[in-house]
Amino acid sequence: MENKPIMSLLLEQIKQELGTTFDDIYVEDVRVGVVYSGVKITGGYGGIAATQPQSPRSNSAHCSTLPKAGDMTGMPASEVMEMALSDNTLKAVVGVATVNALATMICERNPEKYKFSDTDVLDLIKPGDNVGMVGHFSPMIPRILKITEQLTVIEKKDIFDERINVVQEHEAAEVISGSDVVIITASTLVNGTTDELITMKGKARETILLGPSAVMLPQPFYDKGFTAVMGTRINDTDTMLKVVSEAGGTKHLLKKCGEKFSFVK
Repeated sequence: MENKPIMSLLLEQIKQELGTTFDDIYVEDVRVGVVYSGVKITGGYGGIAATQPQSPRSNSAHCSTLPKAGDMTGMPASEVMEMALSDNTLKAVVGVATVNALATMICERNPEKYKFSDTDVLDLIKPGDNVGMVGHFSPMIPRILKITEQLTVIEKKDIFDERINVVQEHEAAEVISGSDVVIITASTLVNGTTDELITMKGKARETILLGPSAVMLPQPFYDKGFTAVMGTRINDTDTMLKVVSEAGGTKHLLKKCGEKFSFVK
């Protein structure tokens, strides 16, 4: 198994796939919304990432700011995507959104190499499965409970949901290691916890990265132990920028400017 962090593997793959053409790709617009943030790059490709509070990997007690705010338009995408490795949460958000825009470009340029699956996350869950979910995917919960009653959600925010068992982060290892199916929110790509969480998976049959922040380059995730990557592909970048600027959520993105994508190993 590859020892480098998932995000480092993704950045390496993007550089390799784009080659010398990478020098001609620039950031054309950046929007940091309260729910999602979006980036537009050369060619009109767009990517999003979940906007988050200060990352747990940062020691700063202050609110995040973007040091290059007002100056990012026109920057090389190769430079902006490196922000995905930052401890500054807002820089990481913009970086991941840029990575997603670049991944969209790569997938569209190589349709034979990157073939999407029609598989839905529910297709990977069997009756009686013990499901561990990192992140509270509220709309999905009743659909999972129709398949299995064994669902535990790990959530750092205080959430009361009488339908399920909700536990705090310190119980993550116990829950994930004992699950048949593990669902990890792609927002962990922003807060830097994806690699730690995937090491907890035990003998899970399926380990799924799920959410609009997921990157459409599945191999680095497979190399780390994920069996599926499912997210949102932006197909109307200008509308996406408007939606994130107006505090739109996942439903708005899917209705107005995006569609679900799925890769299954």
